[in-house]
Amino acid sequence: MSKVLDSVQQRALIEQLAQYDTAIVSDCFKDNSHAMDAGIKPLAPHQKVCGPAFTVLCPPRDNLTLHLAVSKAQPGEVLVASMSSHYEGGAWGEILTIAALQQGIAGLVIDGSVRDTQPIIGMNFPVLTRGISIKGTDKKNPGKLGASINVGGVTVNPGDIILGDADGVVVIPSERLEEIVAKAEEKVKAEKEIIKQLHQGKMTVDMFDLRKYDA
Repeated sequence: MSKVLDSVQQRALIEQLAQYDTAIVSDCFKDNSHAMDAGIKPLAPHQKVCGPAFTVLCPPRDNLTLHLAVSKAQPGEVLVASMSSHYEGGAWGEILTIAALQQGIAGLVIDGSVRDTQPIIGMNFPVLTRGISIKGTDKKNPGKLGASINVGGVTVNPGDIILGDADGVVVIPSERLEEIVAKAEEKVKAEKEIIKQLHQGKMTVDMFDLRKYDA
């Protein structure tokens, strides 16, 4: 049964979660349903983000709602945005990045496109995106803030914990945070033991009992 965490407990667990790789955390789920598809990656390999999701649903080719989100998100939150399957427009750029940094926003995961990539990388603001497009967007049509949205093939609810790095993005339901952090810690220990045995000369086919499949 999931335990309701207070803000201090949640922050401590998020800090611990941030130490793990997305592949490790993704493997803590029974299937791949919490891992976003392979199309969403960081602008720079060193970028990593971890924090609660502030969800943003934008109409196609319109980034008005992203501007509104920056004004409302809390420090440490990760903007998670859908551009409603529109990728030919840079919905996020240098200006919004500066505004987000001023607000203490932890980063952006966007199922859409961005532009001004080099200034963004230079500011060390984590942006994980499906695409890059220099084309402009409108600021006319409001979308939705704080709704359940689909990003990278995964349903993201407000407050879910987002972990993104060079390998991709995984979404941890907020009520499962403590469970998944504990599983990740166990998996890291197990993999360290496997690596130790590899350095001692053992082979994966023996450790994983795979020789039986050798024709």
